[in-house]
Amino acid sequence: MLKDDNLVKISDMKDFNSNDLDTLLHKILSHVKTITNCDAGSIYLKKDNYLQFSIFQNNSFSYEKTYNLQKPIKNMKFCIEKNTNTIAIESYLQSKIIMIDNIYEDSNYNFKSTKKFDQEFDYKTTSILTAPLIDTHNQETIGILQLINKKGDGKHIPFTQQDKQFIELSSYLIVLSINNAKNNIEELKQNNLELEDKINLRTKELLETQVKLQEQAHKDPLTNLYNRRHFKEINESLFSMSRRGNNPLCVLLIDIDNFKNINDTYGHHIGDLVIKSLANIFINTIRKSDIAIRYGGEEFLILLTNTTLKNAHIISEKLRNHVENTTIKSENIINLKFTISLGLATVKEDDKDIDAAVLQADKALYVAKDSGKNKTVSL
Repeated sequence: MLKDDNLVKISDMKDFNSNDLDTLLHKILSHVKTITNCDAGSIYLKKDNYLQFSIFQNNSFSYEKTYNLQKPIKNMKFCIEKNTNTIAIESYLQSKIIMIDNIYEDSNYNFKSTKKFDQEFDYKTTSILTAPLIDTHNQETIGILQLINKKGDGKHIPFTQQDKQFIELSSYLIVLSINNAKNNIEELKQNNLELEDKINLRTKELLETQVKLQEQAHKDPLTNLYNRRHFKEINESLFSMSRRGNNPLCVLLIDIDNFKNINDTYGHHIGDLVIKSLANIFINTIRKSDIAIRYGGEEFLILLTNTTLKNAHIISEKLRNHVENTTIKSENIINLKFTISLGLATVKEDDKDIDAAVLQADKALYVAKDSGKNKTVSL
């Protein structure tokens, strides 16, 4: 009679909890080998239409030898088909435990691979117990448990009916623990995928935020034009590009005429409206290759790339006329008009950077303001 202490019980389930399937299978096989007092064993799990080798244990081998055998043996698999005479496949197909007292005296099954293993690793397989691991919920066999060489009186002996009874009564919880581990692994995989998606989304959001912050650091919040900091950062590279391509580069410095009077008369909110309106004119009028910058307060700078001084003057007058013909409307003010003065300069051959042209444009702007405003002056 099988002792109750030998069974795998519900209380043992905590010992068989693992999110790593190989670790769990080793625990199960070690426990079963101890109860049945056998020397070796292996577990195969069903994958597609194959029984795939999963783990192997052999008490006659050193730990290192057993460990090194795991990898090559893991490549072993048996196609689930009839008439193979392979004991593991037959046990699977027939859904029954098969016990062989001595494989070298048995003619019913094909032990070619086992005998080859014995010869290659100096081992002698005698008795075998092969049992299907059946999921009683759906009556599907999820794998095969194979025990090798039961020990007794210092030698290998046949497996007993008591061993068979132990496997039959314990297999339900063995299968349950394997399925739980598989489910945990799938759940972990799903959680990892979801976590990966969240990380990717968060990374994307952070990158987008970083780009926005970088843009904000280079953009004027009122007008959405580039700011003076951006000009300082592109000054050298833009100058170098102009020199390498031998392309003319002009600087246009712009100031809103009588802006202090607008603020004092109508308030700063109207002054802001004037600044935004002027910025929109720049955005809608200049070319994509040109760069409009809020240089400070009511002063703006436009870099006209690949543009001669003559053409830059035409662009300047176009902007000035556009502004002169623009009317700003608000709730409290009707038909507010304003003008701009513009100073124009070109980057010369002997200039070392754009700053020299900006200084010239600033002088030209001063002349424009001093000589009546609402005009373009170039020096």
